[in-house]
Amino acid sequence: MILLKNCSIANIEESKFVNGNILIDGSKIKCIDNNVDMLDEHIEIINVNNNNVFPGFIDGHSHIGMWNLNYDGNDANECVQPLTPGLRAIDGLNPCNSAFESALKRGITTMMIAPGSGNVIGGQAAIVKSYGKTVEEKLIKSPAALKVALGENPKNVYSALGKSPSSRMSTAALLRDELNKAKLYLESSDGKYDMDLESIIPVFKGEMPLKIHVHRADDIVTAINIAKKYNLKATIDHCTEGYLIVDELKKAGFPILVGPLFSFRSKDEVKNATYKNPIELIKNGLSVSVTSDHPFSNCEFLPIYVGLLVKYGLPYFEAIKTITINPAKALGIDDRVGSIEVGKDADLVVYDGDPLEVDTNVLLTMINGQIVYNNLKE
Repeated sequence: MILLKNCSIANIEESKFVNGNILIDGSKIKCIDNNVDMLDEHIEIINVNNNNVFPGFIDGHSHIGMWNLNYDGNDANECVQPLTPGLRAIDGLNPCNSAFESALKRGITTMMIAPGSGNVIGGQAAIVKSYGKTVEEKLIKSPAALKVALGENPKNVYSALGKSPSSRMSTAALLRDELNKAKLYLESSDGKYDMDLESIIPVFKGEMPLKIHVHRADDIVTAINIAKKYNLKATIDHCTEGYLIVDELKKAGFPILVGPLFSFRSKDEVKNATYKNPIELIKNGLSVSVTSDHPFSNCEFLPIYVGLLVKYGLPYFEAIKTITINPAKALGIDDRVGSIEVGKDADLVVYDGDPLEVDTNVLLTMINGQIVYNNLKE
């Protein structure tokens, strides 16, 4: 067992800091108390010296280990046919990619990796930890969502190939048609196996959501309508123009994952991007997570992006929730991560100050109860 002693603990749910000790037994948090028996010879004691302890941060939309903009290329898109639900993100993942180490050294311990948005249905997303030499060591859940894309990306990919979809009409039609086929497949008893349709069944059973890439307001509404038509769980990813249709998003009630923030406007459908978007959505009571969309913004700087939202008026703990408990709930893993609570994974990060400030350092990162980075001074 390991005891983190003299901690200033970020209590996410109550939006405050509390003083205490954290006892870790194996991979889980066993006790949070000021009166833990420190005389047990089997307890390794680490004095945190009243520094801040946060739950490991969560990046809910990433292509880390799958897609690099410079050397390894793109293993996140299979743009030869627009419907590829049978593909799995974990099969395109390089678990030894150096970005994982950079992430854990900045306190990002969990991320959802997803296929890209070149296809209407790109494949199955997974949830991983940032530490581990193999996919199996990193993996929390796979499949964890079915990646879907509306808007410019699939339209531009396939119009360039002279194929459908070359318009928003055909993108929506292809998606609805594939969902119809999957629904009929689920209800059928002919025993004929179809890998792609089989991959959509967990969505219809409510075991995982559609993870829908959308930027423009009209595409967001299309996404909501399709998910509601089939009574499916969904997350609205990017949601760049969400601030224009707040009422529609409130009625839908889907978790929203915004990002990347503070990057260049790379295409027409993000011309109305603004940092005010997540702030406005949160003010209206929506559950918002901030994501990196790595490598399109570097995941290791995720806390800094959130810090800029605080600069522009987002309350501090509301900002912290966008990279802790909010994405944990959106990804369906809040029973394991997202806050420091007894029984949850011991994914803990010690900072020498405020993690949303640029001059703050990570002193220690723990994942599944294992110290994976240690910069504490004796």
